[in-house]
This record gives sequence, C-alpha cells and structure tokens, in this order.
Amino acid sequence: MPHLPHLYGAIATRARKRTVYAAITGGQWISDIKGALSLHVLIEYLQLWELLSNVELQPELEDVHVWKFTNSGVYSTKSAYEVLFIGAIQFDPWERIWKSWAPGKCKFFLWLVAHNRCWTADRLAKRGLNHPPKCPLCDEVDETIDHLLVSCVFTRQFWFNMLQQFGCKPLLLSWRIIALWTGGQEQAAGSLRKFKRGSIL
Repeated sequence: MPHLPHLYGAIATRARKRTVYAAITGGQWISDIKGALSLHVLIEYLQLWELLSNVELQPELEDVHVWKFTNSGVYSTKSAYEVLFIGAIQFDPWERIWKSWAPGKCKFFLWLVAHNRCWTADRLAKRGLNHPPKCPLCDEVDETIDHLLVSCVFTRQFWFNMLQQFGCKPLLLSWRIIALWTGGQEQAAGSLRKFKRGSIL
C-alpha cells in the first residue's frame, strides 16, 4: 500500500500475503494490524475504512482488467503514450517548427528556444554557473535568448538587413517601428561606438 505507508508498516509480515478477498472478508485486514497505533496509522486506518465501506465483493464474477484511459476499458499503445503527457504543458505552435522546411538542427534549436532551454547567461546564472555579465554583442543588458534573437541592437540590424535583402518591405517596416518604439537607434549608436573602440567581442 504505497499510499498508506504507516498502516502498511503496522501489518504483520505474514498477513501481507493475503488476497484482497481474504483481507476484506469479515474485516480480516483490521485484525492484521499489530503493535501500538500511532497518529499516522490511525489517520490512514480511517482513510482505508472509508474507501472500503462501499466495496462489495462479488466472488461469482471473474476478475477482468480495465484500462481506465480508454472508453472501452481496453489497453492500447496509443492511449499509454498519451498518458505520459497528462498534466504536461501543451505547446500549440509545434507544427510551425517541426513541419517547417528548415533543416533538422534548426528546428531542434527553435524547439529549445520555444521552451527556454538554451544555455544563455540568465539560465547559467540560475544554476550558479559561470556566465558573462552582459550580452556579448551589445554589452549593455543581461543576456537572454529573447534578447539575443530579437531585442539586441545587433540582432535587430541583422534582421533589418536580411529582410531588406529579401524584399520583405512590410516586415521591414514593422521591424523599424519596433526598433524606434524601444529606443533602438540610441542603443545601437552607443553599441556601435563601443564596437569601434574594441570593447565588444
């Protein structure tokens, strides 16, 4: 009884080999409890008593296995696999990553990004590991995966040049608005000055 460890420990060793039918019939499981009853044993005893109070055995019926994770009660490999993800956090846009045309290593990297599993400075710091004090590119703010891929002034310049090269003017306009809204021009100017002085990289 893994859920009732204290009560199970108070049962005589030889009595632990009884069948469920033998233990329940005539309340035999109660007689099997030996030794001084601690508070934990009493609490678990009352819990088990309440669970068994409505149990009615039918010895004339043959026992059957019922798999509670399917409507039919029949086990299937598919249902067992789905049970592994009960309570897990669902990531809805997974198809955008795994069904894209990108190479496998790129898709794997994006999956790590989406789940914040890249070893950037913020994640290293949480685990007490050595990490750079600031972003290695701009040397202005803490390094996070969002900063490296989106908000860093050098990253913004990269996306700007790439979108411009492919003629994505609507996206280019949106990126320019974001950069202006976040004060990107002043930050970029300061970072470029540091870069020219050789204080970055």
